[in-house]
Amino acid sequence: MPSHAKPARRKPGRPATADHTRAQHALVDAARRLFAEQGYSAVSMRQIAEGAGVNPAMIAYYFGGKPGLYEAVLEETLSPFLAKLRSLAEQSRGDIGDIRGVLEGYTRTLAGNPWIPQLLVREVLFESGRFRERFVRQFASRGGNLLSRLVQHEIDAGQLRRDLDPALTALSLIGMALFPFISYPVAREVFGLEMNDALVQRLIEHHIRLFLQGAAADKVRP
Repeated sequence: MPSHAKPARRKPGRPATADHTRAQHALVDAARRLFAEQGYSAVSMRQIAEGAGVNPAMIAYYFGGKPGLYEAVLEETLSPFLAKLRSLAEQSRGDIGDIRGVLEGYTRTLAGNPWIPQLLVREVLFESGRFRERFVRQFASRGGNLLSRLVQHEIDAGQLRRDLDPALTALSLIGMALFPFISYPVAREVFGLEMNDALVQRLIEHHIRLFLQGAAADKVRP
């Protein structure tokens, strides 16, 4: 005879794994949107929770608090670029196009996430920045070391000048890509620039030309 037993109900208590995942994604998405609109300090945990449709206590439960949530937002945002950089550093073809890929990827990441340069200025670069240690440990050290390795590969392959310092070259590449976004509020007024897809592409091409004129080996230099 067919059984008419009712399916077992989930016991009250911790939510199911799928509920966990949905809540975490909703919080990260809401936090990214609000941080981009208002900046880290201006956004409250209640605002983030309301945007995600969950209880504010879930931020502490999943991320340990607002700083942990910010780190999760950064991780999700920067991970694709860092993964690409790792792939280039570990499987370099000795092709100057790898450097272009780095500059293009980093520039587009910054352009698509204008809150990242704001974070760096307010919470990382200042001596009292609350995110300096976390940012250096979780992101800057990873990216900087990988970029230095990639530069060394290009030097060894004869694509870049042999007298270059890999660490300083990596720093120059990062600075070229980052500074236009940090300085944009002033640059917009001084130079009449409007941040859009066309300007981002112009920046990428401009930086590539500048870099290659100074750093490329003679056989590569345009």
